[in-house]
Amino acid sequence: MAESIVSSVVEKLGDLIAQEISFLQEVGDQLRSLHHELQWMKAFLKDADGSIKGGNERAKLWVNQVRDVTYDAEDIIDTYIYKIHQRRRRSRSNLTNCITSTSQLTILHELGIQIVNVKKRAEEISANRSKYGIESFEGTSSNTTMSFNRKQNQLDVQEADVVGFDKHVKTLVKLLITAENQLCSHDQRRAVISIVGMGGLGKSTLAKKVCSNPDVKRHFTCQALVYVSQVFKTREILERIAKCAMAMSEGKMKELSQEELKEKICDYLKGRRYLVVLDDVWTRDAWDRIKDVLPEVMNGSRVLLTTRNADVGEHADRQSPLFKLQNLGEDESWDLFCKKAIHPPNSNCPSHLESIGKEMVAKCGGLPLAIVVLGGLVSRKEQTVEEWRKVLKSLKWQLQEGEDRISPILDLSYHHLPYYLKPCFLYFAVFPEDTIIDPNTLIRLWIAEGFIQARGEETLEEVAEDYLQEFVQRSMIQVVERNYQIHDLMLDLSISLAKVDNFLHIPKNREEVNILHKTRRLALNGQEMRSYIAAGNYSTNSSQSLRTITCVDMEVRTSKVLGFLRDMKLLRVLNLRGTGIEKLPSDIGKLIHLRYLGLDGTEIKTLPSSIAELTNLQTLRMWPSPIRVLPRGIWKMGNNLRHLEGYKLTIKGTPSVESLPNLQTLSSVKVGPWLLNGLGKMTSLRTLNMLKVTDTYAEPLLDCLGKLDNLNNLSWDAVDGSIVPSSLLSTSQSQLQEVHLSGRIERLPESNNLNACITRLTLDASRLEEDPLVTLGKLGSLQFLFLDDAFVGEEMVCLERGFPQLKKLVLRRLDSLERWKIEDQAMPKLKCLFLFDCEKLVMLPDGFERITSLQELTVINMPREFTQRLRVDEGEDWGKIRHIPSVTIIR
Repeated sequence: MAESIVSSVVEKLGDLIAQEISFLQEVGDQLRSLHHELQWMKAFLKDADGSIKGGNERAKLWVNQVRDVTYDAEDIIDTYIYKIHQRRRRSRSNLTNCITSTSQLTILHELGIQIVNVKKRAEEISANRSKYGIESFEGTSSNTTMSFNRKQNQLDVQEADVVGFDKHVKTLVKLLITAENQLCSHDQRRAVISIVGMGGLGKSTLAKKVCSNPDVKRHFTCQALVYVSQVFKTREILERIAKCAMAMSEGKMKELSQEELKEKICDYLKGRRYLVVLDDVWTRDAWDRIKDVLPEVMNGSRVLLTTRNADVGEHADRQSPLFKLQNLGEDESWDLFCKKAIHPPNSNCPSHLESIGKEMVAKCGGLPLAIVVLGGLVSRKEQTVEEWRKVLKSLKWQLQEGEDRISPILDLSYHHLPYYLKPCFLYFAVFPEDTIIDPNTLIRLWIAEGFIQARGEETLEEVAEDYLQEFVQRSMIQVVERNYQIHDLMLDLSISLAKVDNFLHIPKNREEVNILHKTRRLALNGQEMRSYIAAGNYSTNSSQSLRTITCVDMEVRTSKVLGFLRDMKLLRVLNLRGTGIEKLPSDIGKLIHLRYLGLDGTEIKTLPSSIAELTNLQTLRMWPSPIRVLPRGIWKMGNNLRHLEGYKLTIKGTPSVESLPNLQTLSSVKVGPWLLNGLGKMTSLRTLNMLKVTDTYAEPLLDCLGKLDNLNNLSWDAVDGSIVPSSLLSTSQSQLQEVHLSGRIERLPESNNLNACITRLTLDASRLEEDPLVTLGKLGSLQFLFLDDAFVGEEMVCLERGFPQLKKLVLRRLDSLERWKIEDQAMPKLKCLFLFDCEKLVMLPDGFERITSLQELTVINMPREFTQRLRVDEGEDWGKIRHIPSVTIIR
């Protein structure tokens, strides 16, 4: 974590020296010297990353001192830039061309003194490495033992029968075992089956249950179960395999070198059908160091691997699908809790304790490890409402009683992260519990904070998307539709670590008003924190070092907010979502370091003209909000503005030739004269949402879109009576992947002229006369289709093999639709179907039951005759839907 902080400041110092060298004069040498010192610290920390997490208190103290001196250096740099900006701003307003020499000398004198002091401290801290024996963080050999003990601890906790695992065992047994007379060449190869999931889900328990299955024991000639863990020695792994699979004695193993032992194991396994379980594999390198001893014989041998990182499983065997272990559902969580908490065993929970118990279990978020620990704690309490209520009130503390079994397991996920992902993980602490996190918002916040570093020719957004996927691969966050969510226990981990690292301050109650010294970020979430700002007795000195303030869903009077922000000159992120404030400070432009300004959910109606002075601003988010007009100064905000989001926006003025060249998102704006001069020049645009498009602007718009080679997400909303050009769906716009068209479309393009790259398509009020499914079914990449008042005919047909990749289909307000046909092998991957307000559709199509991939069916406000046919066991169409796990019918 400290490495990423130093890295950011090193980059900032380098930029300052390059940009201001003519002004810095004699202090330039001092700045360069500090820059070099921090570079050495950065290199040392990077080399030591992964070793600092041991119990070395000297190392922790040294890292904390590095962090503090780096923060001081950053404050000096940012304050200097702020002062220079203010001086130059005054000079411009006085119509002078330069800063007075007196002002220049004053600023340089202050900067020089500060740099000398912080450089002296940095040199002392560097010297302390050798003075106190911190030249290396090696020697923490106890980590290896600690990791093995942790794993064994986890197994002990999870040894209870984890409900819901029986079906998983059956599935895995089938993957491992294939009858000899059914073996094809693919089944005969040595396959690797990977169980993937976050820490505490029971991967190890599941693997152990599979190994204990009688059919598995009979099928494989020899087995070995090996705990790999985060820190391991190859020799120890080899000895474990030799002992389990070959019954080799300790004495015999000691006589062999590592290469000889490897050769013995390999030769032994070659002649047998073996099963080797590698439990808790963390990295690709770990697999690569073990795989050579597992011969790829063609006899149906198997490797069962458990990991938190999906990338490890894919690397081990790209031909075998991953077995992704999910959190337990409500019923399974409750059953598991009762098995551990209620005594005598196998008893039902007393009815008077059920509601309290279920409230406690919900806090575990379906994580078996947490449920087992909680159940064990509750089992030691009297089974009374009073005792259980005490546990509920102090649930976080109670779970921490089992911290030696829960927290270290989750801790490993964080400490094993590469340095560049650690601040990104800690940033999850900003979000309130159970928040569904929009990936675009998170990515823009990460970039604004400076966590994302440039990588080749990729945009910062593309690099950040990879970071997100890496968290998913590591099972540290969960995918929810197209958004993300972090498990409550992982969130608790990020909060506790963020506090330790002085990364973030989250006041827990209205009395906790003092911001920790040098804390960089402050998160105020929820109505209960209104008093934090209203009280006005927070520490001004501490708040001056803040770089981020998030005030989410917290109603506060505007005057209080303006007072709160008055002394915060170095902010990079200001997120006021849902605060209900009615105006921004008129001098908001002085926050020249600001990168992210979130005004969504506020009551602000107009933006002050000084907004144009925020030349470092990257994201301006105003949806939803009453802001409808943007000042003409928006066009002068320069190269840094990347994302401009509002609702029904009108932009004053006319763009210049180079206006907003790096703008990637423009949403949602009314089409106007500015379009003709500016849109075609915004060649970095990736998302464009246009409202009130008239026929007059259609042709110029199409011409502009042809110049936007990076555009992949387009929304076109035509005014009533205007036509939406069907060419937006043709190969002429082949760069588009996500398209939302609202308005009349006369006719879809011929199927051979359709843009085959489209993955998501919404047609709203299209009023097509020809069946759209016949044509759109040819889109080989389409995954999401929403048809809302899009068709005025009576019959639609999904042709044979149509919609090969479609996962979600929504049909709404198709008022004339009476018949719907689905031919063989159509929509083979459909998971979700939503039917709304189709008032003449009276039955599901024949053959609907053949869509076995369907997981969710939602029927809302459909005709009574339609819903009657879906009645459980009685309806005529019940047989068509009985295989669907989730069916919701609302009238």
